[in-house]
Amino acid sequence: MQFKQLSCLLAGIAASAGIAGAPAPEKDFRLPEETFFRQNTDFRDNRRVFAWYMVCIGPYNGGWDAPVEEYKKQIRMAQSMGIDGFGLDVMRPNRQYKEAIAKIFQAARELDSGFKLFFKFDYGSRDYEEQVADMVALLKQYGQDKCYEQYQGKPLAGYYGVDLVIEENPSKSVKWWRDKVAPALKAANLDIFFVPTTFVQARKGGRQEAVDASVAEWGDLAQGMSIWQIQTSPFGGGLQLLERQAQAQHKAGKAWMTTVSFHYWWGSNRSVPTSWLWMPGRPLKPEFAKNGTYYEHGGGKGLELQWRSVMEVQKPEWVMLLTWNDYNESYIEPVDDYKNYPNGTSDAPRGWYKPMAGLGELNRYFIQHYKTGVQPEITADSLFWCYRTSSQKLAASADPDRPPVKIGNGPVGDDLYLTTALTAPAELRVNSGGRETRHSVPAGIGQTVVPFQPGRQQFSLWRDGKKLVEAEGEPVVDAIEFYCYWPTTGYATAGR
Repeated sequence: MQFKQLSCLLAGIAASAGIAGAPAPEKDFRLPEETFFRQNTDFRDNRRVFAWYMVCIGPYNGGWDAPVEEYKKQIRMAQSMGIDGFGLDVMRPNRQYKEAIAKIFQAARELDSGFKLFFKFDYGSRDYEEQVADMVALLKQYGQDKCYEQYQGKPLAGYYGVDLVIEENPSKSVKWWRDKVAPALKAANLDIFFVPTTFVQARKGGRQEAVDASVAEWGDLAQGMSIWQIQTSPFGGGLQLLERQAQAQHKAGKAWMTTVSFHYWWGSNRSVPTSWLWMPGRPLKPEFAKNGTYYEHGGGKGLELQWRSVMEVQKPEWVMLLTWNDYNESYIEPVDDYKNYPNGTSDAPRGWYKPMAGLGELNRYFIQHYKTGVQPEITADSLFWCYRTSSQKLAASADPDRPPVKIGNGPVGDDLYLTTALTAPAELRVNSGGRETRHSVPAGIGQTVVPFQPGRQQFSLWRDGKKLVEAEGEPVVDAIEFYCYWPTTGYATAGR
């Protein structure tokens, strides 16, 4: 909870410094209409996929106070990725939030494209009366809006870390909701479908008894539940916790909102100089002069593991992608380089942020599979890549006093994660820093992991002696000024 609040604090600093708010020249980052698989819109069971949206950050091109047209671009981009809506992270009851929320609802209404929004409350303040008043006001204003997500005839709403909001004590937090929040909602004639995001299960090691206890403790106060499991999923026990929670929710007759994530690097704000504003590496407090923690997600391999768990084991009512635009910890919007846009990143070096379009395009395949229940037919041979562009063994030359980035779910290799989507078996050729390897890859979705070497990263697909696809990713460097654990991604499709 404190991590995302730091993100928004820094976004506010950037905005007040005059960095946000002036859109750059227009670019279109929507994924192409034509993709590598046969598209199918025969969705079943009202399955929806949302992305967690940081209201305090807003559009990459202008920040939270960008014009409505920039919010429309955000929605169009998300819909091109197969995303049905945004869960709006609300941290403070101030003017910034009210204006940004009004703009994104206006954008969704004017587009009238079926895109949905709902609130995920996430207050940093300990003024609990103010929290309750703001929740009631926002739900009264927007809960019946045509663009607000409804479930079983009720406005959907969540609260991030609600089980730890009162003195980080689950029992006191449940009591606060029962004694203060629920009566206020009832008095305002607000009957919501409440799906909180809870943490105590993870803090207790994800044991089944902790999972069951969390469901029982909330009882009828919550109609569903979610867990923010971006840190360890898909490796390090994260998937197992999500699966146990899903089982407990369904056993209790309640709804389940699971999470899927591309990558996670908490503490990226601690790995660069303060002058960058967005991600200061030298905060005022000396105890913060250290690197944060990186959790390996394994590119397309990890993404496939997560979606298989979603479809085969968890079977949730919703999937929440983490996150759309929190580029202090994680982001999935397929922008080329945040450095190019006025949202608090203008002093970061060009190329420090990495593009996410490769995983975004691959993710469309899994989203359609989830929504339709039918594995999509691959129609064009394609290759996807995801990897860090420097070894974890390197030390940052411009930051010699800071220890290396921590690894949260190791061991982590210096690897290329390569995903193939093929109409028939083929050969994958990889040239990493001058070292060539060849790999037989199957029809359908295949995963190949290759250790990377510094230098150029070149990939090609061959079948029957004919080159199908040829592509080159970002080079792997052999020296770094600042730590950078964002993975770079990309893709190439035959004939395009």
